[in-house]
Amino acid sequence: MKLKSCCPEAAICLLLGACTAPPGANQAASQGSVRVEVKTVQSPEWVKKIPNRMAEILVEKHLCKNGPVWGLARRDPTGKLYGDLEYEEIGSAGYCHIVDQYRLWDKVPPLTDQAKKKALQFWQSWQDPKSGLFKDPRDPNRTVGEKYVVNLIRFFGGEPLYPQKESRTMLARDGSGNIDTKNFLERAQNDPDWAQGGWAAGSHTGYMAREIFSAINNGHIELIPDLEKGLESVLSHQDPASGLWGPSSARLDRRLGGTLKVITRLYFGMGVNVPYAERLADSLIVHERNGDWYRAGQNFCVPQNVIYMVAFCLEACDYRRDDLLGILESKVTEYEEWVLPDGTLLLHRGDPNSACVEGVHLTSLSILSGYLAWKDSPFTTPIDMNSIRKRWQSYQYRAVVQKNGSVKVVDKGKQ
Repeated sequence: MKLKSCCPEAAICLLLGACTAPPGANQAASQGSVRVEVKTVQSPEWVKKIPNRMAEILVEKHLCKNGPVWGLARRDPTGKLYGDLEYEEIGSAGYCHIVDQYRLWDKVPPLTDQAKKKALQFWQSWQDPKSGLFKDPRDPNRTVGEKYVVNLIRFFGGEPLYPQKESRTMLARDGSGNIDTKNFLERAQNDPDWAQGGWAAGSHTGYMAREIFSAINNGHIELIPDLEKGLESVLSHQDPASGLWGPSSARLDRRLGGTLKVITRLYFGMGVNVPYAERLADSLIVHERNGDWYRAGQNFCVPQNVIYMVAFCLEACDYRRDDLLGILESKVTEYEEWVLPDGTLLLHRGDPNSACVEGVHLTSLSILSGYLAWKDSPFTTPIDMNSIRKRWQSYQYRAVVQKNGSVKVVDKGKQ
């Protein structure tokens, strides 16, 4: 039962295979990797201690002790993110995933077959039969992270009971289950959030693009024109001068967040050769040297987003590699303010009262462990380019960004 699988451990000599763009219409999908030698170093002692604290804190701080079903949890134990809710879908999905990924089953309340069935029915009951939308039964007006509910349903071995006919955050489907791309196309082009940096718009449209892309590769080629049009719209919101999404007037952390959402879904998820990687590398380096990321970093997502985008630049272009690796080194130092010496993660930088188990931090440290070649790291990098490239090569159809900015979905069997 996994929300997502954990990639194999990174090799000491990192295989940074995407120094050229992902294979396009005129590129061979089997092009070789470029080996970049990285000196192996010991994992920091505070990093090694983190797994020993996770189960205890998950149960003490996150888990809803008297919840109606197994695994109900809250993401923020301090209540600053979601108020006084005893549990919500993001925290519950994170709890289940971390317990499974780090094999903490013997340290948390047992999940019996009966409890599993009850939890599945609980999360399925959040879906409205008519619209297919997910609603919190405690507060039907609360905005629910629908993808997290779907992940929980699948974690417990089921599927949503009804088509999602009206979703704004996921792909809508009609009564027959056929994909409706209207919301995707509308939000990709006109969502007002793009002017703020695109954190929500990039997340939702990127997620929908991946679902459409998957459907195309499963035979629904009638969706190709809409995917091409939608991707062109998403990419049109990128600033060529900085490589970031959104206008320069938008908040820096929101622009970074939008960039992260789009690139992780399009590049790592679909193999789309997202443009302006060198300009993004310049931006990351300049803002790091100016201290801008640190000033914006009270949001715990900012360090992770910087780390993930540095990884993208290292994969997407052979440009200023030493400077980019220097950013990762600086983030190790910064993370000592997010982690106590005993391995306790913090939701708020430097605040020991905000003890938590935050998946965003775990992702950051996992990426750092791979790119900085930490010896004996307790974490495995989520960016295994060998596995990612094999997945790209398995696609019959690929979405390729042309030099003029247009997007072409190509059938590699016809090249």
